[in-house]
Amino acid sequence: MGVVVLAGHLRTYPAPRHWPVAVKESAFTVRPMPGPHPFKECIPLGLILRDVLGKVKTISEAKRALAERKVLVDGKVRRDYRYPVGLMDILYLKPEEVYYRVMPDRVRKLCLMRISPDEATFKLLKIKGKHILKGRKVQLSFHDGKTLAFNVDDPFNIQLPYAPNDVLKISIADNQVLDHLPLDRGVFVAVTGGRNVGQYGTVVETPQTKSPDALSKVSIAGKETTVTLKYLFPIGKESPIISTSGEVA
Repeated sequence: MGVVVLAGHLRTYPAPRHWPVAVKESAFTVRPMPGPHPFKECIPLGLILRDVLGKVKTISEAKRALAERKVLVDGKVRRDYRYPVGLMDILYLKPEEVYYRVMPDRVRKLCLMRISPDEATFKLLKIKGKHILKGRKVQLSFHDGKTLAFNVDDPFNIQLPYAPNDVLKISIADNQVLDHLPLDRGVFVAVTGGRNVGQYGTVVETPQTKSPDALSKVSIAGKETTVTLKYLFPIGKESPIISTSGEVA
């Protein structure tokens, strides 16, 4: 069944199941605008304010709050209630002075976990692509649509140690690389999709190929299982560098 669009809205039935909308209570819901996260991997900002966090009662109230510049995503004011919020995004509510990170969830696929102000100063970005640019530069593209360019001595003999499926810890204030988390044996990972979504474990063995559909062995709660490479998100070299438990909205 295709996605039905009407005047910027979306029929409730074909909306992603992890959205907090009641199919039988409303015919239409918010349609996310084109943005950093794919349609099936995001939640519109208006639904987060109304249905996830319960900060407003209606979408009209959500629009008013956004117009007053009270909500920031990844350090930037967002004023469109249709803005797509996705995995690892940092949400800041200015009136309450609270921060949330979007994390994978076993039941809802995505959830908002409350974090400290210190943890909200950085974001984890998974590398999706690596491209050579003119002027001896290499550009990395990330899971949330962001890109970063790096100068290298020889673009055809790239010394840049970052590879697809690795994760970079990036400062939100100035986009500086703070740490590099390669997807390798012994790395602590979050599972972002598949039957193990929302669980955490340690990589036991990685495939030789970097194909996103290749299988990797992961130890989850003391038991080994296989997880598709594209669903592994490194969050620490031996232990997580972000909160994996706490208050969840």
